[in-house]
Amino acid sequence: MKLTNGDIFTAREPLQGLLGEKFPVRTAYGLAKLSSKLNEQLRVIEEVRNGLIKKYGERDDKGNFSVKQDSENWVKFVEEFNELMAQEVELVLEKVKLPEKVAATCDKCNHNMDKMLEIEPSILVALEKFIEVG
Repeated sequence: MKLTNGDIFTAREPLQGLLGEKFPVRTAYGLAKLSSKLNEQLRVIEEVRNGLIKKYGERDDKGNFSVKQDSENWVKFVEEFNELMAQEVELVLEKVKLPEKVAATCDKCNHNMDKMLEIEPSILVALEKFIEVG
């Protein structure tokens, strides 16, 4: 599957959110595999991103680097960061199929039941290349 670093970077937090939910074993395993494969590329992206921050940023009182929007290096940082995000990578991934319903427990009587899977639209948009619902 051809992806950009931006696709992978954007999926990081939404995928972590899904990993905290309860899913059937097949779905949970698929999400764990997906996370593992994306994390390999995320480490490289973060390494390059941190290098850009050190290159164009300034050290604060605590010794941390950051690039301020009002600094003269901001435009250069954004240009190189956007170039990093636009780079394509080829990863062997299988889309993870999320079920429409998941197991739940009734709050009133504690019996087992199925409930509709509820996911925020922003998560679905960020993960549209990696998951399918239904």
